[in-house]
Amino acid sequence: MDRGSADAGHHRLKLWLGGAAALAALAPGAALAQDANAADKGVFSLAVENDSLSSGADRNYTSGIKLAYVSQLEDVPNWLSGARGLTRTFSGSDPDFWGIALGQSIFTPEDITANPAPADQHPYAGWLYIQIMVGAEEDRADGREPRYLDTYELELGIVGPSAMGEEAQRGIHEWLGAPDPQGWDSQLNDEVAFALSFDRRWRPPWAQFSTDVGGLEFDLTPNAGVTLGTLRTEARLGVAARIGWRLDNDYGPPRVRPSLAGIEHFSGGALSWQIFAGVQGRAVAHNLFLDGNTFEDSASVERNPYVGDFQTGFAISAGDWRLAYTYVWRTEEFETQPTRQDFGALAISVRM
Repeated sequence: MDRGSADAGHHRLKLWLGGAAALAALAPGAALAQDANAADKGVFSLAVENDSLSSGADRNYTSGIKLAYVSQLEDVPNWLSGARGLTRTFSGSDPDFWGIALGQSIFTPEDITANPAPADQHPYAGWLYIQIMVGAEEDRADGREPRYLDTYELELGIVGPSAMGEEAQRGIHEWLGAPDPQGWDSQLNDEVAFALSFDRRWRPPWAQFSTDVGGLEFDLTPNAGVTLGTLRTEARLGVAARIGWRLDNDYGPPRVRPSLAGIEHFSGGALSWQIFAGVQGRAVAHNLFLDGNTFEDSASVERNPYVGDFQTGFAISAGDWRLAYTYVWRTEEFETQPTRQDFGALAISVRM
């Protein structure tokens, strides 16, 4: 199929997702009359990341989708009570909320028409997973606002044919009229993998500013984290700058890992909006999707030890709804990668 057909397919996807986003953006009008306390409701989020939401080029990390639920405040179930010792030790507080997510990510080489897949390009891989998370904000004895939020997360899933990455990509491409990927026979083999992650997101008082110009606020939100596991092993450090109204509404929009820190939880209520830009650097010791299968031979490439993400976007929330779009520019993840990658992330969240 020619490039024009592929571009037309990507355009249809952008229109479809844009229409869904517009409908979600209109929904807050009815919700504004509600004045529910932030602690009373959990949050459901759908995050879609795809190269069709940016340049439209199928390559490397080409698609991700995650459906997530984050509980209302102070509603951590008994089966997660063991996390209290962990959060008290590292965060100085009990868990404030918990979350669960189901997702799928898809990775392909740049040339999806080649069969077999090019050995010097990103291996084909699908990743089907579940995430369990607990979050704990700092407790301050003087009753002032917490200065940071910690999240503890287990990601568990399967890579390989059982992750159904081939079926998902072929189905989407057929619907879009895009080229049919030919090299999935060389994808990574079935392997169960896991990752344990800890992230801290700061909202320090010295980095929050209010102005007299239309009620605008500005803040800096540094973040740091570490992940250990057979899926990924890395350390990361980043910062985001935001400008808008009611920035204390959240800690940034939800994303699919690996990503600059954000979280599904937001407080809702009156209109809140922000324009943001951020950067994150990662020191990567292991990446299953690049290094190949752990216990058997498979496709692989030479991984770069340092990767950077640059992102910019916007988020708007009103009542019980939030809509966010993020454009991501990622540096080369492996030595033979000819150029950086970009993709878009669209997230729609509702409190209920």
